[in-house]
Amino acid sequence: MNPGTITNREDFLQRIAKQLGREVQLTPPKREYTHRPQDEVLKGASEEELLETFRMVATRIHTDLVECESANLDDALRLLIERYHGTRILAENDERISAWAPATSETFDWWDSSQPEASRELATRADIGITIADAAFAESATIVQYAKPGKSRTISLLPQDHIAIIPKSVLVPRMTQTAQQLAALDRDGLHSPNGVNFISGPSNSADIEMNLIVGVHGPVRVAYVLVHDL
Repeated sequence: MNPGTITNREDFLQRIAKQLGREVQLTPPKREYTHRPQDEVLKGASEEELLETFRMVATRIHTDLVECESANLDDALRLLIERYHGTRILAENDERISAWAPATSETFDWWDSSQPEASRELATRADIGITIADAAFAESATIVQYAKPGKSRTISLLPQDHIAIIPKSVLVPRMTQTAQQLAALDRDGLHSPNGVNFISGPSNSADIEMNLIVGVHGPVRVAYVLVHDL
């Protein structure tokens, strides 16, 4: 008998059914789920309504939110780096970040996918990790990061603080829309990410007496930089 093989299934079910006074139904019923409440969340919300929801929820999850235009992103990053007293910065190897890196870019290190061990070592010593979100949910102020070369979750996990750049164009109502996008990539045979990371601000942990402590696991502080014209 092969491992996992079911033997005497029908006899077993017949005995159970007889004890219950029922007929055996060996063919499972076909279930069709037509009710999709997840599609109704923030349905029809305007761009400004999504933004306002995102802003409101971001404050509840202890996340610093900064908004700017791409022309001012350099200044926004510099101000956050100064606020967090960052001197060692590790950033995704993304040309958008390198184009916007503050004038103090000599303090930047860039994730090198060809040397992951060395890059992880940099992450353990970094004050700040800088990433770009691939999606953001208005409902929960969650950002999404797809794993791919040059874009490791380590950058957002190991440094003391995390700054996530969020193009406004990636803002969607909730996880439903990103799940649909990933399903479409799979159906079309396109390259889907090796992993998907969901980040909802810094960690929030409470002990048995419900004393909330922020940033116990992962970065102590998380900042979102929402860029309006991207």
